[in-house]
Amino acid sequence: MYKLLIADDEKIVLDSIKFIIEKNFENINVVAAVRSGREAIELAETLRPDIIFMDIKMPGINGIEAIKEIKSRYSNAQFVVLTAYDQFDFAKEAVALGVFEYLLKPVNRSKIIETVGKMMEVIEEDRTKRKKELKLLERMENVYPVLESAFIHSIVFFNDDKIDIESYMSIFEITDDYGYIMTVELKEHQEPTSKGAGIGLSIRSQELYTYFRDTVKLCCKCIVGPLMLNRIVVFIPANPKNDEYATRVKALNIAQNTLTKLSEKGNPNFYIGIGKCYKWAENLSRSYEESLRAIKLAEEIGVTHIMDIPLSLENTSFLEYPHAKEKILLEKIALADTISCIQVFNHLFEWLTSEYKGCVQKMKGKLAEIIVLMYRTACDYGVKDDEVLKRQDYIIEMFGINEAVLLKNWFKDRIEYICRSIANIKTARVSGIILDAKDYIDKNFTKDITLEDIAREVNISPHYFSRLFKEETGVNFIDYLTLTRMHRAKCFLEDEAFSIKEICYKVGYGDPNYFSRAFKRVVGFSPTEYRENILNK
Repeated sequence: MYKLLIADDEKIVLDSIKFIIEKNFENINVVAAVRSGREAIELAETLRPDIIFMDIKMPGINGIEAIKEIKSRYSNAQFVVLTAYDQFDFAKEAVALGVFEYLLKPVNRSKIIETVGKMMEVIEEDRTKRKKELKLLERMENVYPVLESAFIHSIVFFNDDKIDIESYMSIFEITDDYGYIMTVELKEHQEPTSKGAGIGLSIRSQELYTYFRDTVKLCCKCIVGPLMLNRIVVFIPANPKNDEYATRVKALNIAQNTLTKLSEKGNPNFYIGIGKCYKWAENLSRSYEESLRAIKLAEEIGVTHIMDIPLSLENTSFLEYPHAKEKILLEKIALADTISCIQVFNHLFEWLTSEYKGCVQKMKGKLAEIIVLMYRTACDYGVKDDEVLKRQDYIIEMFGINEAVLLKNWFKDRIEYICRSIANIKTARVSGIILDAKDYIDKNFTKDITLEDIAREVNISPHYFSRLFKEETGVNFIDYLTLTRMHRAKCFLEDEAFSIKEICYKVGYGDPNYFSRAFKRVVGFSPTEYRENILNK
């Protein structure tokens, strides 16, 4: 249903328009017929009509002023201006207000019906568009938490890539190049060893998560990660503008306001740690670790910024060895992703440097474990008969280095070498798979073979095979099969013993007409033209 309001100081006009509308439109309800601009404004606000017929010349507030006032409060209504005067100034102002139609009195019945019909179509289009927008918004509201969780995970587990981060920032419409991490941790009253303490803490944290998410998003623009046991990680974009202190104070205010709101839900034991502000494309994981350090070194429950921790305390070792990042390093080694491997290794090396206060001898013990795992991964991928891997003295070589910088560079060289070796093995394997696929196509191109048939033959998934084949050959499977068939067809066309129909079947096509069209598309000539050109040479 559509709601319509009529405003005109002439009763005969009100009655006429109402009669025409009610007689010709069953789905329009004339909700009001008023004789002044003031009444139109008051009723439009409460009745919210879809269509308003507005006379320009009315006592008191005129039609143009009434339209302006209604639009300022309720922008969805469509207006038709009525006037007995063909005045350019009125018409120009009405157009500027976005009026749908400008009608001169007396308006005939057919013109009213035509105008209202068009307005209904426009309104329906707007409603449909609005519904789609709301559905899209609803879907985005469901997707956003997933994207936010993925972004925060990339920071926590140092699995981020600059391009990926830029994509996230674009999605979240974040324009600041800087930001910091705020980590919130809920502490249980009972001792951690108490029976059921872990379960109770997890349930309590889950109950507070939604409230926390809504609260912190009201305080500032931010990206909120998922609940990880009793911890929530938040990224807050910022623009320090060379004033680190002001940025720090603002961060503390946001955290304190959030803590106050959370305390109203039952005074839970919350620690909030805040890291320094960094360029998000470079050091966001460092800000995360600083936020953890701020929590660990806080003297009491509440908010702590890493910059407020005394240097004597900040140098205290407390963080456990980052096993998750070691795991990521090995995963990246297996993928032969040299850049990511070095990024993760730099993080591990920084941890070792901080943990062992730069003592190279102590650092070597842990590095020896890592290098052994890296070489084992290389061997698992088939890197063998290699003079470097044959040498059993790489551990001895590493222990002979006594400077941290040289040790770090030595390790990076080994990472690059192992990644390169694994990449070569993978390339050789891929090339072998594609050679087998090409051989299968050459032997079976006359049959009705599919991508799935070949993928099964080389024992990999169709999706993976399709991607590998395109990367190796530069064309997709269908195009390659077509090119193979056309090459054989050209060979047959050079022999007049075969008719074009016979050649069609010999190269795997069942329809001569389709074969001719495909041949011309690929070769540039029809089969007949190609044969004539060849034989006339």
